[in-house]
Amino acid sequence: MILVKSPFRVSLFGGSTDYEEFYREHGSFIIGCSINKYAYLSVREKPQILSNESTISYSKFERVKKLVDIENNLIRETFKYFNIDKAVEFISFSDIPSRTGLGGSSSYCVGMSYLIRKFLNLKISKREIAKDAIKIEREILKESGGIQDQIWAAYGGLGTISIDKSGTFSVKPLPVTEEFKDELQNSMVLIYSNEQRESDNIAKSHEKQDKTEILRIARLAYQSFLSEDIKEIGELLHQSWLEKSKISEHISTESVDRIISQCMNMGAYGAKLLGAGGCGFVLVVCDPNTKKKIQETFHKNILEFKFDNSGVSTIFNNTNELHS
Repeated sequence: MILVKSPFRVSLFGGSTDYEEFYREHGSFIIGCSINKYAYLSVREKPQILSNESTISYSKFERVKKLVDIENNLIRETFKYFNIDKAVEFISFSDIPSRTGLGGSSSYCVGMSYLIRKFLNLKISKREIAKDAIKIEREILKESGGIQDQIWAAYGGLGTISIDKSGTFSVKPLPVTEEFKDELQNSMVLIYSNEQRESDNIAKSHEKQDKTEILRIARLAYQSFLSEDIKEIGELLHQSWLEKSKISEHISTESVDRIISQCMNMGAYGAKLLGAGGCGFVLVVCDPNTKKKIQETFHKNILEFKFDNSGVSTIFNNTNELHS
């Protein structure tokens, strides 16, 4: 059996500039991080003494004679992508509800790619795993969206993603001190809006929109990171959110607007809704006193987190023993 974990992400700047129709013309620059909340996935070859049906467990349970008969589109197409034709037991679960703006589906897809490459003893690299997930989600499943979520889940860390007009991407850690990373992490709050959404229609609303100002702010924010200026980072975060919310009427909701307004009125430097829009988690950047007030106000919906530095990784692997 192999058990792996794949992290969720927090996109800070440049979100939605990672859509192909945009970066093909303008390029893209993203600042973000992965966090210590994960999708967990495991697989093993079904022992011969058991039935030759595969069992697939996620939010539902499926028993199928052939993996191509799996109802879940992402799971089915990922197994097909790797030409798995043997009976397996596949189990998955998560720290976070799905469809909440933390890149969950891409984290899951990256986790599956990594897991199956381990299972088949194939070449593994962060770039190949990210590219697998991008191809499955964007080309095979034809789901709308960008490509940063897959990259964050594969690489992990606090850093930047640059995408050129050809679609080639590079990932670099932010050149900041460990002390600043701790200060930044302690200045961030995640508030769950208690809502979930189907993201594909919202993601489609980002297409063919002018996002050059979001890209400009992302590049400007990079200088604030180099200066390790958290207040300026928060202010730019809010400025970027105001630009993003202009993309379509589907980006925000009354509930999200209310949360952001409350936090700003308490003295936050900036706030934004994560993900394509609609609902999910609101990220707030603030000083320690304001953070305490926000935590007291939204205590039931606060998600405590830390930065993840490893990206997708193995928790347990006894395949050598299994196949001996």
